Amino acid sequence: MLRVTQSVSAQGATRYFDEALARGDYYTEQDRSIGTWGGKAALQLGLSGQVQREDFIALALNADPGSGERLTARTKNNRTAGYDFTFSVPKSVSVFMALEPETEVREMVLEAFGATMADVEAEMKTRVRGKDQFGRQRDTERLTGNLAYAAFVHEVSRPVDGVPDPHFHIHCYVLNATYDEAEHRWKAGFFRDLKRDAPYWEAAFHARVAEKLVEAGYGIRRTERDFELASVSGKRLTNSAGERLKSRN
Repeated sequence: MLRVTQSVSAQGATRYFDEALARGDYYTEQDRSIGTWGGKAALQLGLSGQVQREDFIALALNADPGSGERLTARTKNNRTAGYDFTFSVPKSVSVFMALEPETEVREMVLEAFGATMADVEAEMKTRVRGKDQFGRQRDTERLTGNLAYAAFVHEVSRPVDGVPDPHFHIHCYVLNATYDEAEHRWKAGFFRDLKRDAPYWEAAFHARVAEKLVEAGYGIRRTERDFELASVSGKRLTNSAGERLKSRN
């Protein structure tokens, strides 16, 4: 399922970056976990391409990575630095990608992830507090439609007894900052609704992955929760890779 984990401090975000996000595929030789920036707010801050540790930490500390100046108006001691949205593919897809690392399935999954995060971004809000121009007290939220996230791809789970298991997942760390066009300033994000709708984002992500697989000739079978990979190019998986795949399910 889609997990949404809160990071409650800049120090916690820094530790999480060093220990979980940017350390490769949980200590295996394969390392495809170098992060990439995403989101309109990241572009507005001049962040694109590969995630640099100093930029990630600056945002976690509520600082503009370019100028070093404070980003949002206030920095509380217990400020939430961001939220980790973790997207995972069905087990059979993870196993198949491990057996066939050069397959186009990886790109399909990444495209589905990008499209889903674009939907998440479109729902990003910020709090609106204080008095309006007429002196009326406000207590609501405003749609901003922009966020900044760092995405890290992992292909295996954490090792059990020293042995990792195929588990393709994407850690999408959304920093707690969004630009409010109405007030012309950076503010903390309002994440309650995004967290509440995690089951919907998960379903949208899986639906996109399934659709792309079917369009490319991969067969799928529906399960009670979502789906599993069933065949490739209209044929049952009967080669050695297929036998290994079926044996893992």
